[in-house]
Amino acid sequence: MRNDEGLRSQRGPSSLSRRNYGYKSIIVKIGIIGGDDRAVAIGRMLSSCGHTITFSDPTSNEAATHAAQALGLGAQASTAYEQAAICEAIVLAIHWQDLEATLSAIGTYKDGLIIDATRPPNLEGTSGAELLAHKLDNRHVVKAFVTDMEPGKPIQVASNDPEARAHVESVITKCGGIIEDLGPLSHALEIERGYAESVPTNA
Repeated sequence: MRNDEGLRSQRGPSSLSRRNYGYKSIIVKIGIIGGDDRAVAIGRMLSSCGHTITFSDPTSNEAATHAAQALGLGAQASTAYEQAAICEAIVLAIHWQDLEATLSAIGTYKDGLIIDATRPPNLEGTSGAELLAHKLDNRHVVKAFVTDMEPGKPIQVASNDPEARAHVESVITKCGGIIEDLGPLSHALEIERGYAESVPTNA
């Protein structure tokens, strides 16, 4: 067994965020996985109301470092595994093709809060959020932050976990955002397709 795998088996199940996400009604540390401009924009909104932000990127450590520098405000570069161990919530702001690498980097994450901001292609019969929840065996997946954030434009939110959904909606409103609660995760497909249809075909 590799040393890092041994560390994962020792730390992962006992970490506070993984075991006790129940649940924690206060979200302070948020790990954003993704290093592009959209990830930075999400981080800027979430840091505006006092959250501590870290960035990781499964394809480029430099991208995570650049994202942290672009945000400033004490943001730091990290790794997906470290974020899963210490953050109360993780935001997936990755490109869909990087999903498998991201899940491998996170490791086991059945009990933590995942905010899925991915923009998947048209998947047959399901949404990217539902597929993600299945892959992680995690019922605390919340779909949000899919569309570009604009003043006065609601952020659509969906999740099968009412408590997790309420936590994320509370964070968004405290950070000055407007929410549109779509209910269960089955409505994530509506969010994802709505974004896809808004993008010009030649974009």
